[in-house]
Amino acid sequence: MKFFTTAALWTVLSSSVGAFAPSAYQCNPIACVSNSQLSATVAAPASSREEDLMLTLKVILDHVDRSSTVSKEQFIQQEVESKKEVEAEIETIDVSIPYMATAQIAYEQSDKSMPYDKFESKFLANAIQEVIAKQPVDISIPYDSAAQLAYDQSDKSVSFADFKPKYIAKAIQEVIAKQPVDISIPYDSAAQLAYDQSDKSVSFADFKPKYLAKAIQEVIAKQPVDISIPYDSAAQLAYDQSDKSVSFADFKPKYLAKAIQEVIAKQPVDISIPYDSAAQLAYDQSDKSVSFADFKPKYLAKAIEEVIAKK
Repeated sequence: MKFFTTAALWTVLSSSVGAFAPSAYQCNPIACVSNSQLSATVAAPASSREEDLMLTLKVILDHVDRSSTVSKEQFIQQEVESKKEVEAEIETIDVSIPYMATAQIAYEQSDKSMPYDKFESKFLANAIQEVIAKQPVDISIPYDSAAQLAYDQSDKSVSFADFKPKYIAKAIQEVIAKQPVDISIPYDSAAQLAYDQSDKSVSFADFKPKYLAKAIQEVIAKQPVDISIPYDSAAQLAYDQSDKSVSFADFKPKYLAKAIQEVIAKQPVDISIPYDSAAQLAYDQSDKSVSFADFKPKYLAKAIEEVIAKK
């Protein structure tokens, strides 16, 4: 039902344009009009005072027409549904940082010589190694870890504090009871190995004596290694370095005869000191104003006097 005529509304609006200030709801005697409904009705802002009045009047008249068929409860329900639709349309902004953002940034800064999936695995492996390297790794085993493990595997009928001393005492007894490990090689290990590699047509008891007897014979049959140098090795070496124009049988006698002659021709080295070497040395250090023949008798006479004087 309409309570206002167009003329009456025009009069009211003309006298009070400032009454249409923005608010959450604009109300009249019938119902309240939300700003969302007003903004949905008006397509664009007015360019003049008269156009603003006409647009406002149109909104009110449309609402009056609508209010005649919509109750207050229906209007509120429409408002709630409209608000839900607006909220649903608001896009949720994801500000979380992707798990692989660091790897992606490093890949973008690389030469991209490999695909991203391979780069990512290598990048993560390197990053893990760097983190591990920065922290001291404790690889020590707790003193009572063995007792703790045994306790966890037990029925836990007693507390760990009571279980631990008994476990340690029992472990000590077991260690003491253990015998030292024998790492010696059995005497017949060689025979056993040979038997394992044989066709085992006989028992080891029959195989062993035959194997040992054969081994002893092989040891006896072995001759000592001759490391002596042959008598004619020098002749053989000289022959190998020659032009081999003759056979070694003809070369050898000639080589030996020549070697004998060279040995005979060699004189012994004289390492004696000449009698007058002292006089010669003194003469070399003198001014050599006289000849050595005149210098030598004088030097020897003086030397003899000095020797006599020292007695």
